Amino acid sequence: MDALSIVSELVEQSIALERAGEMGAALERAHMAMKHARAQDDTEGIAAALVRAGEVYYRLGNYADARASADDALRHASDLSRARADALIVLGNCAFETGSLDDAESFFLGATDLCRQIGYEHSRFRALHNLAACVYAMRGQFDLALATYKQAYQIACELNSPLQAVTLIAMTYVYWQTRQLQSAHTTLDQLAQVASAATMYQGYSDWLRAQLALDEGDWTTAARCFARARSIAEQIGDPALNIFIRMGQSQYHRVLGNVPAALEWANDAVAWASRTGNRRMLGRALIERARAAWCAARGNANDAENDLRLAIQELGTRGQLYDLARAHFLLAALLHTQNHAEAESAWLEAAKQIVAGGYAYILDQDRALAYPLIAAHLNSANPTIAQISVQCIEYLQRVPPPPLRIVTLGAFQVWQGTRRVDPRALHKRRARELLALLLIAPAHTLAFDQIADALWRDKPPAATQALFHQATSTLRRALEPELPDKFPSRYVQVEEGRVTLRLPAGSTVDFQTFEAHCRAEEWDAALALYNGDLFPDDRYAEWAIAPREHFKRLYLRALLITAHRQMQAGRAREALEACHRILEIDPWQEDAVLLGMRAYLVFNDRAGAVRLYRQLERTLREELNTVPQAELRALYQSLL
Repeated sequence: MDALSIVSELVEQSIALERAGEMGAALERAHMAMKHARAQDDTEGIAAALVRAGEVYYRLGNYADARASADDALRHASDLSRARADALIVLGNCAFETGSLDDAESFFLGATDLCRQIGYEHSRFRALHNLAACVYAMRGQFDLALATYKQAYQIACELNSPLQAVTLIAMTYVYWQTRQLQSAHTTLDQLAQVASAATMYQGYSDWLRAQLALDEGDWTTAARCFARARSIAEQIGDPALNIFIRMGQSQYHRVLGNVPAALEWANDAVAWASRTGNRRMLGRALIERARAAWCAARGNANDAENDLRLAIQELGTRGQLYDLARAHFLLAALLHTQNHAEAESAWLEAAKQIVAGGYAYILDQDRALAYPLIAAHLNSANPTIAQISVQCIEYLQRVPPPPLRIVTLGAFQVWQGTRRVDPRALHKRRARELLALLLIAPAHTLAFDQIADALWRDKPPAATQALFHQATSTLRRALEPELPDKFPSRYVQVEEGRVTLRLPAGSTVDFQTFEAHCRAEEWDAALALYNGDLFPDDRYAEWAIAPREHFKRLYLRALLITAHRQMQAGRAREALEACHRILEIDPWQEDAVLLGMRAYLVFNDRAGAVRLYRQLERTLREELNTVPQAELRALYQSLL
C-alpha cells in the first residue's frame, strides 16, 4: 500500500472509531495519518489528517485544539480541495460552540458553496446539516431549519450514508421543541432503523425518547432511556450529549418533586458547559438550574433570578434568540409571582420576543406559567402590554393540542398521550355526559337545546342555561387544567349556543375504529377492540340506547362471522366459544345455537348440543311465545 493510501485508510479508521465512541483511538489514528503525510511531504494528506484531528478534538470538547487544527489545515489545503471544505465546517462548529452564530453561518455557507463547486456531496450534507442545527435552529428559525435538514437528509439518502441518523436526530429535536410530538415520534421510529450502527446516534436517540416520555408523563420510560443515554454519553465523552442528559435528568426530578436531585443534576450540567467551554449549552443549562432553584426557593428566588439574568446575557451575546426568549419568559413569570416592580416590563420584553420570533411553543411548554401571566396583563393600563397579551393568546391557540385517545367500549377513559385525564374532573357537573354526547353527535357538534333535552329534560329553562355553562366549563378545564376562565379552549368550542368538540390530528375514539374495522370486514381487529357496552356509566340514559345497540349488533355480527370462519377452518372449539359469547348477550340468536350445536357434535358431545337447543327453546317459549326455526328443530330431532 502506497503512502497516500495509508493516509486515507488511517483517516477512514479514525472516522469508524469515532462513530463507535472510541474517541482516544480515533484521535490516535488521525495523528498517525498526519505523521505519514508529513513523512511524504503530502500537503493535501496533511490537511486531511489535520481536519480529522480537528473533528475528533471538537467531539471531545477541546475547541481550542479543534480550531487550531482546522486553521492549520487551511494553510496546507488548496483552494478547491475537500480538506478546505472540511476545515471550514470544523471552524463553523467551533464558532457555534464558543463564538457567534454569525461567524458560524459564514463558515457553513462558505463550506456549502465550495462543496457544490467541487461536487463534494458528503461534506455538503454536513455543511447544510450544521447550518440548520447550529444557526437556524439556535435562532429559532425552525421552518428554515427543517427545510435545510430535509435537503441534507435527501443528500445522505442518495449517498446511502449512515449520517442520515444525524439529521433525523436534529429533526426530531426541532419537532419536539415546536410541540409537533407526533412528527417527533415518527422521526424517532425512522431513526431507530439507522441509529443502531453508531453508539453516539443511539445515545441521542435514547435521550430524545426520554424527553418525549417526560413530556407525556411516562416516567418509567423516561428514567430507562435517560439511564441508557447517560451510559453512552459517559462512554464516548460527547459534551453536548452529557449536558443534554443532565438537563433532562434535572427536569425529570423537578417534575417528580425531588428538588435536591434536580438541583444537583442542573449544577452538573452548568459545570460541564463551563468546563468544556460549550457556550451554546451554557445558557440552556443556566435556565434549567434556574427552574430547579425556583422550585427550591421556598419564597427566596434570588438564585433563580440571577441564573436567568446570566442566561439572558450569555444567550443575547451569542444570538440564540429562541432560548433567549425562553429565558425572558421565565424571568417575567418569576418576577410576576413575586409582585416585583419590574414584572410588567419583563413581561413586555418577553412577549415582544415571543411574538417577533413566532415562539408560541415557549408558552405552550409552560402553560401553567403562561396562562396566569397573560391573564394578569390582558387589562393592563399600558395598551401595548394589553395588546401583545391578546396576541399571545392567539399564538397559543395556533399550537395544536396533544391528540386524545378516548375509550368508550366497556369503560370511559380519556388519555392525552400517556397521561390519563383525571376521571374525577370528568365526573363533575356532567362533563363526562357532555363529552359522550359530543362524541356520538354528527361532526361532534350540538346545539344548546339538544344538550339540554338530553341531560336536563326535567329542569326549568332558567336552570338549564346555568347547568350548560357549568358542564362546558368543567369539560374545558378537565381537558386543559391550566386554562383560565373565559380563555378559549383548543378542544371545546362554545359559540352562539353551540358546542363543538375538536379532536386534534392523531386522536382516536375506540368505537369509531371498531366501526371502521367492521366496514372493512377486519373482524379479528374489531373483536379485539370491543371490551363491553358503549358508555357503560350511562346504561340508563336514553340518548345512549340507540348507539349502544348499534355497536352491540355490530359486535354480535363480528362474533357470528368469526364463529362460522372458525368452524370452516376446523377450529370447532373456538367457534363454540364465539357462539357462547353471542348467547350471553343475545340468548335468542338461533344461528349461534345452530352453529354451536354443530360444534358440539364435532366433539361427539350430543348432550351439550341438546342442552343448547333446550335453553333456546325455553327462552323463546317463555319470552317470545314462539319455537325455534325448522332447521334447528330438525337437528334436535335427529339427536333424539
